Amino acid sequence: MNTLQDRARALVPALAERAAATEAARSVPVETVAAYHRAGLYRVLQPKRFGGLQESFSVFSEIGEILAQGCASSAWVYTVLAEHQWILACMPEQAQIDVWGDNPAALASSSLAPRNNGTPVAGGWRVSGSFPFSSGCEHAQWAILGVRAEDSAGNKPTRYMLVPMAEIEILDDWHVLGLRGTGSRTLVLKDVFVPAHRTVLLKDLLDGTTPGAALYPDYPVVRAPRAFLVPFSLPMVMFSLAAKALAMVPASLRSRLSRGTRDLGESEVVQMRLAEAGADIDLGNLIMRTRRAESVAMLESGRPIAPEDAMRNRRDVSYAAEMVRRGVEALVELSGSRVVQDGDPLQPILRDVLTIATHTVVLRHGNYVPYGRAMLGLPSPVGEV
Repeated sequence: MNTLQDRARALVPALAERAAATEAARSVPVETVAAYHRAGLYRVLQPKRFGGLQESFSVFSEIGEILAQGCASSAWVYTVLAEHQWILACMPEQAQIDVWGDNPAALASSSLAPRNNGTPVAGGWRVSGSFPFSSGCEHAQWAILGVRAEDSAGNKPTRYMLVPMAEIEILDDWHVLGLRGTGSRTLVLKDVFVPAHRTVLLKDLLDGTTPGAALYPDYPVVRAPRAFLVPFSLPMVMFSLAAKALAMVPASLRSRLSRGTRDLGESEVVQMRLAEAGADIDLGNLIMRTRRAESVAMLESGRPIAPEDAMRNRRDVSYAAEMVRRGVEALVELSGSRVVQDGDPLQPILRDVLTIATHTVVLRHGNYVPYGRAMLGLPSPVGEV
């Protein structure tokens, strides 16, 4: 049976072959995005009403892991654009018709942190400002932007607003440490009108009470609190890269001599450090996969999901991400000075892992503090995911 995961595995050799060119171009090539479309990978979380597969979240998450074995940037862009089908499915019905009615293959990039304000006008808001880190924006027809949208009471709750890419300027400013091929450029809006029906409250996404939850009662993903599942989206690239590094380094150490005289593989220090790195990476992946399986099973069973469940997932995946980052850094240390050479295969893994470790979804402070507050019986502030 040719599963979606099988289709993703079939793409890995081509992704690996294009990885260096992807990084040099600072953008995923159109051939890669076209291959994702042909394989149906962007349909995984899209509702059946618009030609999607309405699949389990675990299938989507596993695809991101698989693709990262070929090219981290290509996997990241896939994961971003495919995950946004979930956000789009949570929006009001008319917004979904706007996006997919004439083009069921349409994609949306994003810049979700609410850095700018929306000015209320009749029927919606007007928005101006810069929205950075929009991965894969060159391949998207729409953008989902986090905006502090003033309401009639003067409050400014965060809304995710949907804007056609035709009304957005893309600023080519992506010059970075890692994930260089993601093309995560800045989006610039100049007094763009966003109708109310193309928005959804972040609070509703976090509570699982969006318009899409009412539209698709048979689709568990759209009723999931966003923070409950989002830890199993983008971080999958990091976990996969760590496993890739762990498979790579022992083989290189077996053929290495220390200063040309001593077999590195015979050193007990090397053996111990290698075992420690392996434990960090293997156990980090085990934590992630265990929580993912439990969470998807809980969601699909229809059981109520408490805020503490979402906080626990973010805490545990953040902890596991710290473990795999530490494991990768240990492998780099064991590999020695050759890693500083641009042609060394471990160097891009290190750069990509360190870059992903800065993302809000795995940052310790933002994920540990809410859970710690809950343990103390204190209210937790609304986060951004």
